[in-house]
Amino acid sequence: MAKPPEDRRVTDLRRYRQAREKAARTPPPKRKRVTESLLGSNPKAGLILLVVAVVLAALYVVPLLV
Repeated sequence: MAKPPEDRRVTDLRRYRQAREKAARTPPPKRKRVTESLLGSNPKAGLILLVVAVVLAALYVVPLLV
């Protein structure tokens, strides 16, 4: 483990040790997801979007052919 940088302003060692122990006890912050899906978390969202697009296209094209 790397030695932390020394802070020359510290005069109260008890407070310094308590702060170090508290920092050691707190868990590291959770990482955010870097790759955020455009369609959300539903794995079938792409298929649903495709079906909706086909139905809308059919509703537009079928009356033109009739």
